[in-house]
Amino acid sequence: MTKLHAFNVPRQVILLSLLTLWPALAYTAAPTAAQIQNAYDAGQKLAQNTDSGYPGGEYLVYAVPDALKLEAQNGSVDAVLAGTPLERTRYESFLSALGEDPITPQQARERTQVPDHTIEFLVYAHGSTPEDQSFQAKFSAARLTLGGQTFNSTSTDKSDTSSSLYPRTAGEIGVRYTGIVMYHFKVPVRLDGASGTLRFTDATGKTFRLAVNLSRYR
Repeated sequence: MTKLHAFNVPRQVILLSLLTLWPALAYTAAPTAAQIQNAYDAGQKLAQNTDSGYPGGEYLVYAVPDALKLEAQNGSVDAVLAGTPLERTRYESFLSALGEDPITPQQARERTQVPDHTIEFLVYAHGSTPEDQSFQAKFSAARLTLGGQTFNSTSTDKSDTSSSLYPRTAGEIGVRYTGIVMYHFKVPVRLDGASGTLRFTDATGKTFRLAVNLSRYR
């Protein structure tokens, strides 16, 4: 199990707001020290005001219409976030500042678990029933198509699960175990600005085909 990449789930979906507080330029495959510093500073600044949570912004690949409501047609996925080396550095800086755990820019970069020339897709998901804690194991492997070429994920990680509430769910209390499935991919240099599709099947058997455009990310 890897560490949880967000706060309480599904609260993490709310945290992945559509606010764009860090303008994207293009996917940065191998960040420089200056770029890492900028990402670190951005994370520290975000932690000073957590009212709107951690912004997913342009990195939010997919999100359900209402993150506080369970609806069968949505399957078991609440949101999908694209994690680049710089975005994850910003996030680790944000977490450290929020938790009063001082770290350096380089330490934030090392904590990302997203090496140079790779990208991570974080799938925020929930179980099918209040008792279901094995839903992450039911996800398929993922494929990423970029520039007409298809790549299999190099590895798949899973976060710990925790019990969360979807209070707007009709006909029940809306309690589910929630967690994250993390797909890792290598990104060839020639494709670091390409667009394509991320494909996987969730725990309910629903297939997701999500548009991805690396030129939108940093």
